[in-house]
Amino acid sequence: MRTVADLMITNLVTLKENDSLAKAKELMHEKNIRNIPIVDDEGECVGMLTQREYLRHAFHLVSQFGTQLLLKKEQQTPIANAMNKDILTVSPETDLDMAAEFFIENKYGCLPVTQNGKLVGILTPVDFVKLAHKMLKGSA
Repeated sequence: MRTVADLMITNLVTLKENDSLAKAKELMHEKNIRNIPIVDDEGECVGMLTQREYLRHAFHLVSQFGTQLLLKKEQQTPIANAMNKDILTVSPETDLDMAAEFFIENKYGCLPVTQNGKLVGILTPVDFVKLAHKMLKGSA
C-alpha cells in the first residue's frame, strides 16, 4: 500500500501569518499555485491560505474600500485575516486510499502533511491525477 509520503509535494512555498495578502497573491500567480501553507517560526502549520479564501477576502476589501484601494489594502492586510485556521493535517504514513477518500468526501484543495508537528509536505487532488495518469500510461 502506498502512503502520503510517496505522493506528497515537499518543495514547499510557505508564508507567515503576518505576511501580506499582496505577497500571497504575487506568490500564487508567480508559482501557479492555489494553496499556501502558513507556518509559524517553528515550522508548524498554523493555517492554509487558498485561492478561494484569498478571493473571498479581496471581494470583502473591494466592497469596503472600492477597487482603487484594493492593492493598498492587500498590502496592509495580514494573511492571518483571511487564512483558514481550522485545518486537517495528515502524516506521511497515512494510507493514500484514506487521503483519497478525504478529497472525494470534502471540497478541500489540499492536505498539509505534518510530522512531529512540523510541516513536511502537502498533498493535492492534482497529485492523485498525476498518479492515475502515470498508472494509465504504464498499462497502455
